[in-house]
Amino acid sequence: MKKLHPAAELAAYKSGIARSAAELDQEEHYLRLAAEFDNYKKRTARQFAEIVKNANEELIQELLGVLDDFEHAFGAMSNAGQGKAANGETVMAGMKMIYDKLIGILKGRGVEQFDAIDQPFDPQFHDAVMQLPSDKDEGTVIGVVTPGYMLNDKVIRHARVIVASSKQA
Repeated sequence: MKKLHPAAELAAYKSGIARSAAELDQEEHYLRLAAEFDNYKKRTARQFAEIVKNANEELIQELLGVLDDFEHAFGAMSNAGQGKAANGETVMAGMKMIYDKLIGILKGRGVEQFDAIDQPFDPQFHDAVMQLPSDKDEGTVIGVVTPGYMLNDKVIRHARVIVASSKQA
């Protein structure tokens, strides 16, 4: 091995130390970045969990108003037995108002009821619960047991339907 001049050897030694310090600084920088990224992931996971936990808060607050209206209606019906007059028309009008309020809240949130009567049976929208002979074409929806609903063009509840099995003779 070739012997270096002592000054060159000293310069090489110093540059080796300097390079090692730079490498150590770079490694420390990467470790700090990794720790910051890990903290970021944990923080965003906590924030997302909190958002999901409270996502329906506004909807629930709106539905509490509907619940209050039902309680008022029940109170009015029970007062009818205590001498205060409440006829069937008044009760029906109150229930209609509550129903309309609930439908308005749901529509405001993107929920729509879809029509199934006289439509061809489609398993993407309908759930057949029964088949009956009918004068309609086979496979046509002739009755709805429970309506179907969509949320922003996505089916969230299939309509439970009665389907025509064959034409009546």
